[in-house]
Amino acid sequence: MLRQVRNGALFTGVWMSATLAKGLKLLEFLCCTRDAVGITELAKATELNLSGVQRLLKTLVEFGYVRQDAGSRKYRATLMAWEIGSQVLWEDIYYRSVHPILRDAAQSSGFTAYFLRNNAPFATYFDKVEGPRGLTYSSVLGSSIPIGLTAAGLAIVSFFSPEQCETLRKPAKRGRFEFSGIDLQSLAQSIATIRERRYATSESGFRKGVNSVAAPVWGSDGLVCGSIAVTGDENELKSQDFPFLGQQVVRWAMQASTVLGGVPYPQDFYSEKAPAP
Repeated sequence: MLRQVRNGALFTGVWMSATLAKGLKLLEFLCCTRDAVGITELAKATELNLSGVQRLLKTLVEFGYVRQDAGSRKYRATLMAWEIGSQVLWEDIYYRSVHPILRDAAQSSGFTAYFLRNNAPFATYFDKVEGPRGLTYSSVLGSSIPIGLTAAGLAIVSFFSPEQCETLRKPAKRGRFEFSGIDLQSLAQSIATIRERRYATSESGFRKGVNSVAAPVWGSDGLVCGSIAVTGDENELKSQDFPFLGQQVVRWAMQASTVLGGVPYPQDFYSEKAPAP
């Protein structure tokens, strides 16, 4: 009898875990989708059956995470997830430590200053401060993009450890972006240049007409945890400004590393014995 109870509890636990995973998958899709979505589209996008989606939506609506648009059969996420996430953000060491440095970067440069977290194989826009010449259509905080698409991402990748490089081999998906993998060998020359000058740049890269300069940030574990990036319109932030601004971004990134307890630009990356990416 005891064995049956234990097996029953185990089955219930597995079932509940699977249901929770499906619910989180559904909520994540709704949070990353700008428009209201119908049940059929939700089922197709999340690879869940219609009845399962209906049950999960009912629960999410009851708990306030999702709402149904009035007069329609479509659903969208509420601000509940944001409210909970905001409570975590205010106590986050990265936010408390790096935000003052971003303020200095935005005020000094006049451009938008970002801190992107290493979320390999993605980079996540974690915090930003807009300067007087900042772009009003700049990237949304909390969004993630494939880590090799921006100067901010390349600044991170260029200082990856061999173990971190392994995370770039597998396909992955985050929100509306898919990651198919990076061939680091094809980026070897770019990585060598970034390591030498200590910052990465992009001209009209991920967003057309937007230029960026970024430098890596290290955490207390000795690994690169993100990057500080300064971005601006190509007519304001010109390529000839990269060298001067690059040195400034490096200084801000080094400050962030020190505050977080990290050691910027470990010498292992500059020795002959350093592993190739």
